[in-house]
Amino acid sequence: MLAPNPAMIRGMTSSSLQARVSRLETLSACLSDGEVHGIDTLAAQLHVSKRTLFRDLAVLREQGWELESASGKGGGIRILRHWPSGRMSLRTEDAVELLLSLALAESMGLSPLGKHEALRRQFARCFAPADRDLIARLRKRIRTASPVSLATQSTAQTIPPDIRSHVYGAFAQQQVLAFTYVDGQGKESERVVEPQCLLLAWPYWFLLVWDRQREEIRTFRLDRMRSAHPLPERFALRPAAAFWQACNEVGVSL
Repeated sequence: MLAPNPAMIRGMTSSSLQARVSRLETLSACLSDGEVHGIDTLAAQLHVSKRTLFRDLAVLREQGWELESASGKGGGIRILRHWPSGRMSLRTEDAVELLLSLALAESMGLSPLGKHEALRRQFARCFAPADRDLIARLRKRIRTASPVSLATQSTAQTIPPDIRSHVYGAFAQQQVLAFTYVDGQGKESERVVEPQCLLLAWPYWFLLVWDRQREEIRTFRLDRMRSAHPLPERFALRPAAAFWQACNEVGVSL
């Protein structure tokens, strides 16, 4: 039997996720005034080491912030390009990573203070306004369910990183996905689908899709995929309720 392991969410528990989002938001707000901020002062204000501060500054640079180092005692940093919103804009793949990590942390009860709802609101504010509709749609298409049975848990397999990346990317970008799948009886098949929703029923991630070949809703375990790659074609979202109802067919209780 598998036990929940926080390392499986890449070291990001609910509390560390909340701390990261909050810290980056505070840092971006501080720098948005255009003034020079001392490194020691910023580190003290954020209650982190200078090493952690430099990692956070690197994240802002990756997101497009133009930062300039300033000379002087202890060194400093200031922003060259001021963003009117004062917010950090995350890439879509970053959003999916954080949303999935939050969903897993929530399903595992890794928030001692029960702050998941507040964290989700705070997380949404980290996105540029133009991206918030996309993030809102992603949130509605990711759900958690009760853990699967112990007998089913025993069949868990590792999901290769490339498959995980391709599936999550197609899901976020609404791209048609092609993959090779091996079912519970060991039968292999080729599928072409529209990845509509993601469901976590510990310890499995399920992809809820519209199967284009069979013209019906189907549910697939990510760990049973042997290869996957997005296709250039994009698809329109279908009502999510029908996909959540289909979970009963695989014994997942929402």
